[in-house]
Amino acid sequence: MRDPKFFISAPFGNYIKHKNAISVTGTWTLNPRGNRLWSILKTLRYDFSEGCWYNALGLPNPGIQIGLNKTLPCEVLSIAEIERDDFQRMNDLIPENQNIELNLSCPNLGKTLPWDGAGIFTKYETKRDWCIAKVSPLTSAPELTFLVDTLGFRQLHFSNTFPTKRGGRSGSILKPYTLELIRLVREQWGAEVEVVAGGGVDDFRAVYEYMNEGADYIAIGSVCFNWFKMRKLLEK
Repeated sequence: MRDPKFFISAPFGNYIKHKNAISVTGTWTLNPRGNRLWSILKTLRYDFSEGCWYNALGLPNPGIQIGLNKTLPCEVLSIAEIERDDFQRMNDLIPENQNIELNLSCPNLGKTLPWDGAGIFTKYETKRDWCIAKVSPLTSAPELTFLVDTLGFRQLHFSNTFPTKRGGRSGSILKPYTLELIRLVREQWGAEVEVVAGGGVDDFRAVYEYMNEGADYIAIGSVCFNWFKMRKLLEK
């Protein structure tokens, strides 16, 4: 089996850079939203009984202009729409060679916007290597069809945190949902769509489970809290 290629998911990609991975910064919104450090201290919790992290951050960040200054074109800029037409306005600001990931599924915003506006990033040819749609673990087959066949996305990230009343839950709970989404993509579009798979990746068993199912790339997130485990994954 080929060696895995890694992404370091946002928000960890804001702080962690590694030669064997692509860092995803953000998530950035058009306008500033709250204080990231305060939101982390207030809402980020580890549940020892369940062995997972919960967060209810709600995308605190200083805004897209700061994000552009902090993100290299070879990295990936994660963006989210808070109000309708935000993607249109961000598209006017983001250079056409800047890699992007559209966070379409943050469970902590208190509302969900239609995905129609995301099509502005696939409507025209650009110099980007990456234009990724990051979706919820609960994404349905018709929603995938809309993303791929209607909006034209060819790179999908499975998946965001699992929505609960306590906030987004990360970790192994995501694995069966991510595996099923990979299967749906491979059955419907074969190798036409590239898949970034994540959720519960804290050792190589999880990595190869996703790759055996058809993932092209692996995203790591909460394992970054454990520096030893993260380095073991990235430096094998």
